[in-house]
Amino acid sequence: MADNGARGHRPKRESAQAVSTLDASETVSISKPQPAEGLVVAIAHGFFEVAASGETILCTIRGRLRKSQPHPSRSRPQAGGARMPRSQRVGSIPSATATTSVADRDTSDSPARIAPGDHVRLTRLGAGRGIIEDVLPRHASLSRARSGSGGEQVMLANLDHAVLVFAVREPTPHFGMLDRYLALCEHAGIPVTICLNKVDLEVGSEVSYEVGVYQDLGYRTLYTSAATKEGIEALRAELEGRTSLLTGPSGVGKSSLLNVLMPGVDQRTGEISDSTGKGRHTTTGVRLLPLEGGGWVADSAGIRELALWNVPSTALVRAFVELRPYSSSCLYENCDHSENEEGCALHEVLASGRITMERWSSFLRLLAEARETEAPTW
Repeated sequence: MADNGARGHRPKRESAQAVSTLDASETVSISKPQPAEGLVVAIAHGFFEVAASGETILCTIRGRLRKSQPHPSRSRPQAGGARMPRSQRVGSIPSATATTSVADRDTSDSPARIAPGDHVRLTRLGAGRGIIEDVLPRHASLSRARSGSGGEQVMLANLDHAVLVFAVREPTPHFGMLDRYLALCEHAGIPVTICLNKVDLEVGSEVSYEVGVYQDLGYRTLYTSAATKEGIEALRAELEGRTSLLTGPSGVGKSSLLNVLMPGVDQRTGEISDSTGKGRHTTTGVRLLPLEGGGWVADSAGIRELALWNVPSTALVRAFVELRPYSSSCLYENCDHSENEEGCALHEVLASGRITMERWSSFLRLLAEARETEAPTW
């Protein structure tokens, strides 16, 4: 351990590895480290870019944050088993949620436990450097299952809002994919705006009808064009003052929208700059980009595989807003909602027309995918 009193001493060679394990007690060149709070905006191989009081600080993390933490046990739903009518069950089963608190972080020793969007306490060391001391509690976060561990990998923390971008044509909108995105956001408790881009190419009647289905379900929708700037100010108003994810399938014009909203955004993504001049580090995962009027937009390139994520099978019915009121009305607790399932309340919803056949098909497809993912591999 270096002597804090030896202020003139500096190591001869400061490697990237040495920087990544820097500890405040080992820092000898700073007379008065300053406490602060900030927002993690990007991560690159052990370095954390933190925005604090208008300054960007390149941080490492306190050693104790690297240590494994106990992870709450999560029981998986058992296939088959005794069937008991709801009227006979004792107690209740807690609902699933994608919101991940500090105590729920994964157990690996990797600093990837901290995610973009995390609010942190840090110690400023000067020269644009700092050490993250603690992570503040999270609210709604976008998480995915970590394969093999039963835990979660938080991709984006403290997300206030998601803008789901689809083109009205070129490419033709895939509403089944929109249903997947909506289910993921509903599961995580993240408010959604549906953005229909490329309206300069003309909106067809079939698209207008499908969009009307989502409007009737209560989803806010916007029509935009990066080419003509139609709807851009309305989209900007949706984003300002919030931490938002702007995402959608490829080719729908997300990058064009970002460049209209944030000119020069292409030059601000992809790398973390080492303020000491010792190199640049490629960003891994999501990067948060600042809006001029306040707020942050997540660069969705880091989570482009979002279209492959699954909501847990036991939670999926609550992720479809038109099915949610009936999620506890099936005769049996472990009702599988199949076509011939006795006492399934969801089939009454379908028969009454309260869910469209297209949305019902999306529900069944996502349910089958989730069950296949959850099935034992032995």
